[in-house]
Amino acid sequence: MDDDDLRIIVELFDDIGDKILKTAEITLKSYENLTIAEANALYVIGPQEPKTMKQIAEALGVAVSTPTRTIDRLVEKGLVTRTVAKKDRRKLLIELTPEGKDLLERMDEEGILMARKMFENLQDEEIASLKKILLKISEKL
Repeated sequence: MDDDDLRIIVELFDDIGDKILKTAEITLKSYENLTIAEANALYVIGPQEPKTMKQIAEALGVAVSTPTRTIDRLVEKGLVTRTVAKKDRRKLLIELTPEGKDLLERMDEEGILMARKMFENLQDEEIASLKKILLKISEKL
């Protein structure tokens, strides 16, 4: 593979990433006027057991203090709750509210619809090849 091929591939990844981000930002505005950071936090918290701020920060790849404002906004929007852990009162536990779980489910459904639209022109064999290629790329990162 020569440098020109790599430049084209990088440009295509950038273009696709920009389009996905713009679509996501527009879509998120209709969901409680969410920001990308808030949506990412909702996905990290997830519908399972409560998470500590440390777990959330690690999953987002940021410092422990970074998600604090994001979580504050999600609490204000009624999408998450913050409670003190019973076993260790120094820890705060963050959990999705029923409204937050509903919103996360709707966001997942919207993501599937967006992916379906993005890949609708591909044949099953092309989807299989794309998946294989993306897995190889992901393993290298």
